Amino acid sequence: MGNLIYCSHCGAQNQTRQFDGRSRQVCPNCGTIHYENPLPAVVILVVAAGRLLLIRRGVPPGKGHWSLPGGFMELRESLTQAAGRELTEETGLTAETLKLLGVCPHPSGVRGDVLVIGCTADGISGELAPGDDAVEATFFDWQHLPPVVFACHRELIRMYLEGMTIPDVILQAVPGAPGGA
Repeated sequence: MGNLIYCSHCGAQNQTRQFDGRSRQVCPNCGTIHYENPLPAVVILVVAAGRLLLIRRGVPPGKGHWSLPGGFMELRESLTQAAGRELTEETGLTAETLKLLGVCPHPSGVRGDVLVIGCTADGISGELAPGDDAVEATFFDWQHLPPVVFACHRELIRMYLEGMTIPDVILQAVPGAPGGA
């Protein structure tokens, strides 16, 4: 997020001070402490007929590389609303149910730290068509996944696979998985 020069509460110039064991921007006038929090983002793991859905990103970061579909949560949007919206925007698909899979912190120099929340999607319907930030959307066999650009996405894929009863040969084929490519 960077340094906040002025207080968001009263407009006075902030000062850098140690607070809670961290260097933080604090207003000397009103005492407001400006905490820097990660931005929440969602990614969706869609598995159909034993294959994982990935998108090829059309925008930075990771432009031209494969990732899970997803994006940033909007204000007053629940986790499932955000996941459903992002899934539809990027793939044209809708999900009947979305369930929490796991959470992964992702440091980012572009927008500040991101808290990536992974969901699984069931009851998929619609016609697969890339849109929004995606230029391609494809289902891949587990044994033939392309490299996934974001470490956090790879970690969520690993979490998914470890929760499943999938033969070791498949787990080893997933880039970034323990013993994987």
